[in-house]
Amino acid sequence: MFQRNILPLLFLICTFFVVSCELKEDSDIEVPEKWEKVRGFEEGLFDAREIDGKLYTASWTRIYPDASIQGPNNFVDLSPFLRAMFPYKLPITDKLIAVVNPTQLTILPSDDPKPENALVMNMKDIDPDFLEFHFSINAGDDKIAILSDGSIIVPYRSRFDDRINNTPDFLLVKTAVDGGRVVLLETKLIKDEYFDRSVTIYNMKAFGSFTRVAIGDKTFDIDPAGNMELRFEEISKSVEVDGEIFAFAMTSPYENPQIHVYKSDLTGKNNQLIATYDSSNISLSDNLVLSQITGNLYSVNGVILVQSAWWIYKLSMDGQQLVLTRLENNGLENSDITSITLLGDSKVFVTAVCHNNEVFYNCGGFIKSLDNFFNPLESNPR
Repeated sequence: MFQRNILPLLFLICTFFVVSCELKEDSDIEVPEKWEKVRGFEEGLFDAREIDGKLYTASWTRIYPDASIQGPNNFVDLSPFLRAMFPYKLPITDKLIAVVNPTQLTILPSDDPKPENALVMNMKDIDPDFLEFHFSINAGDDKIAILSDGSIIVPYRSRFDDRINNTPDFLLVKTAVDGGRVVLLETKLIKDEYFDRSVTIYNMKAFGSFTRVAIGDKTFDIDPAGNMELRFEEISKSVEVDGEIFAFAMTSPYENPQIHVYKSDLTGKNNQLIATYDSSNISLSDNLVLSQITGNLYSVNGVILVQSAWWIYKLSMDGQQLVLTRLENNGLENSDITSITLLGDSKVFVTAVCHNNEVFYNCGGFIKSLDNFFNPLESNPR
């Protein structure tokens, strides 16, 4: 009788220990940190930058100065100056704000961006042959460059002898803030012809002391004096990493395409070729990402990153091999990433915009710890 009653009890005890062990094993499994959507932004963001410990973010029509990932956030509405123009990436600085509409360039002081403090410039008054502003084909690239000395560089198209200039033109503007208002000091038109065919801007990026722009199949640098210098005989994309500039230049994709990697100081000059990679030595999946040389490059903590849609890749290279490692992106799915920024020394902030389709609908700002940012996706396709 006793034996018959104890058997069910022993069965329950054994079951309890088995289940307890399974739960303990499951609890030891590390769950990847998810990208957390931040509060305080009710729209897609196109850019973010930390300047002197303050976070600045921008949408298509708004600048958020001194933003917070906790919110709420005040913003400067620039839509009255943009009017009906197609949305583009607003430049972020702590001194000047520059926007364009179809025929005008407007410059405002960042600390008090009121209409009465603005400098409004009609492009037809500056260049009677002005046709239209000319943006790069990559939505995530700079559209207007504002350098560290306050110089502003704006690309546009003009007419010459009953035809459109082959090479896009650039307007260089120098200003000052006097009594709270922006005043004009100097303008210069950069109208050099480098091509015998009509070409477009593939990408443009403002560094501290110059602007780098890829036009057609070449790359040029424009300094604050308006000098435009040929930098590479190839289309390229550049990124600043720990006080140096790395440029990834791609040769023609039709015959044995190669990627040339150059390195320079922050002036962008005296570039050294540090590596050459044949596409045949790069995996098929990595080639598909790298072939889009106009895709976005970023750096976090000295590591170069490549971004495509909602994926972020860590780029590793030596003299023989170039490899992309896809990082965990739980929480970023269906987002169109537009910037990657390190906040302080512990958090990574990502911005994304939405589109009116079924592909990209997860937008705004996202945060993740730096400690877990570089975790690779468990299954990296090769």
